[in-house]
Amino acid sequence: MKPRSVARENHFRALLEAAPDAVVIADAEGRIVLVNAQTERLFGYSRDDLVGQPVEALVPERFRSGHVSRRRAFAAEPRTRPMGEGQELFGQRADGSEFPVEISLSPVDMEEGALIIAAVRDVTEQRRIHHEIEELNQRLVRDNNELTAVNQELEAFSYSVSHDLRAPLRAIDGFSQALVEDYAEQLGEEGRDYLNRVRRAAQRMGLLIDDLIMLSRVTRSEMNPQDVDLGAIAQAVVQDLSAREPDRLADFVIDGSVAARGDVRLLRIAIENLLGNAWKFTARKTPARIEFGCGVHDGVTHYFVRDNGAGFDMAYAEKLFQPFQRLHDDQSFAGTGIGLATVLRILRRHGGDIWAESEVGEGATFYFTLDQRFGRG
Repeated sequence: MKPRSVARENHFRALLEAAPDAVVIADAEGRIVLVNAQTERLFGYSRDDLVGQPVEALVPERFRSGHVSRRRAFAAEPRTRPMGEGQELFGQRADGSEFPVEISLSPVDMEEGALIIAAVRDVTEQRRIHHEIEELNQRLVRDNNELTAVNQELEAFSYSVSHDLRAPLRAIDGFSQALVEDYAEQLGEEGRDYLNRVRRAAQRMGLLIDDLIMLSRVTRSEMNPQDVDLGAIAQAVVQDLSAREPDRLADFVIDGSVAARGDVRLLRIAIENLLGNAWKFTARKTPARIEFGCGVHDGVTHYFVRDNGAGFDMAYAEKLFQPFQRLHDDQSFAGTGIGLATVLRILRRHGGDIWAESEVGEGATFYFTLDQRFGRG
């Protein structure tokens, strides 16, 4: 053999041994002529055991007859391609154990005749992960079906709450009011006080029902993404708040240029809750100061509502956005404890988040984010 040919062969063998996959080279008759070290490790044979054997020695017995026909079909029309596209292939080790494989075939014309190079990869781990993903997907489908059923039950429950409970509450409130107005003298001061307490409790329960229904609706309602003028919404909200209590002194600083993308109805509810929250907790400040605006930090747009109201202890900040959690008593500030939970759900549906910073007696700032890509195809 010429020195140049020897060098070329040595180079080829070095490349073969460096290959990350098992490489099996067979002649046109399907006899193994060369393998690399990865083949020995993967199949458990020595190369001396394999050379001269039919490649079917590496195939489980139940697949061998089919493999012969596929091999002959490849030899009749050789081209580089995966073997058994769309099928699960298996190899067999020297100890008889089987394992899933992927095989790539490449024909090569040599002086001594045509050869077929097969790169064999053990895909046991990939198959395991694939099956786990399939099981997770099936579980997800089941969970989604269960969630759909639960949502339907919640919708039915909301309907029942809305229609079946509101009516008796209105009756309790109405008849209590009639008793106070028509039988005031017979009731006496203590009796009137009891009935007024009944009315306040019925009215509070009505508000709680309304808030619970709102919380349910923002979670389940269909979203319609569009460009939203948050500044205009904020300005409309503070005008409404001022009109309700015209005697209150308040300074509003509203950035009218703030815009975002999302569901305008849901974002309006979020802004109404945040500004209404600020309005409520600045009731004892003269003048109250409420701000709405936005800024950019680390490339992320942060919107904020800031006030100079009662504030809260940051040790309890994690309770703010949980339903029914209140950091102030009813006598100090009215409310049901649902508003901020509603805001959180709205923002989460928009791919955003919310957090707060505060100090007791020094006001609070609520920051929130929205996914700026939301709804953009």
